[in-house]
Amino acid sequence: MKVLWDGLLIKNPVFVLLLGLVPAVAVASTAERGWLIGLATAVIFLVITVLDSLFLKAVPGYVRPIVKFGVLVVLTVFLHSLLLGWNPQFVAQLGIFLPLIVANRMLFGEVSSEQSSGQVIMEAVGQSLGLILALVVIGAIREVLGFGTIFGTQLFGSSLPPLATARTVPGGMIIVGLLLALTNKLTAGEGELHD
Repeated sequence: MKVLWDGLLIKNPVFVLLLGLVPAVAVASTAERGWLIGLATAVIFLVITVLDSLFLKAVPGYVRPIVKFGVLVVLTVFLHSLLLGWNPQFVAQLGIFLPLIVANRMLFGEVSSEQSSGQVIMEAVGQSLGLILALVVIGAIREVLGFGTIFGTQLFGSSLPPLATARTVPGGMIIVGLLLALTNKLTAGEGELHD
């Protein structure tokens, strides 16, 4: 259970490890978009982690990065095809950021040979949940401030004008920066960057 908690807050990929900041700023302008890009990234992350911990350890070390990258590309293309069949408008909104899932996963690092497959998979589940949580929180804050809605549901009457800056990339950077500062304060600098 501690591994899941660590992935949510102490080793959160976005708020502590500073990974996935591009989708957090550029894509997660609404809670729904944050949820969908977070879920897509988490699925790829979990599948490649399971494959890495179970099968890719048998691949020689010098070939492993190439094989891993090839598997990542195939998984991302497959996910892109599925999403394109499900909702082409969503894929168009994500643009280049959906294929960039490959780069996000490469940044998460290698599976340690000292850890069991179960430990590695639980850590990946925790970090995936942390990524989804971070992107949904960022998207929800930006959506409430920028559109006056949450998951598309109107929260305020027309008397309260939205803060249009929250919809933009610079507004997203400000919101992410404030959330990074809040997370650092709450965790008292316990993340990996401070170890």
